[in-house]
Amino acid sequence: MFTALFFLLVAFLVAIDVPDLRRQKLNKDLAVYTIFMLTAIYLAMVQFYHWPFFNPLLMAAMRMQSP
Repeated sequence: MFTALFFLLVAFLVAIDVPDLRRQKLNKDLAVYTIFMLTAIYLAMVQFYHWPFFNPLLMAAMRMQSP
């Protein structure tokens, strides 16, 4: 149920934002919007379904602490 509502919300946001970006031929802005939207979708799904999440900062911190 959550997944369906979530993707309906995403589709609604995309339907509002993307046509204006395409109409104004803002292709770079559309690319940035797409990257951020995909990242947000992934992070929301990780949060909701408790999927394992790789944190590169944690790996860097562990390397800095070990002698």
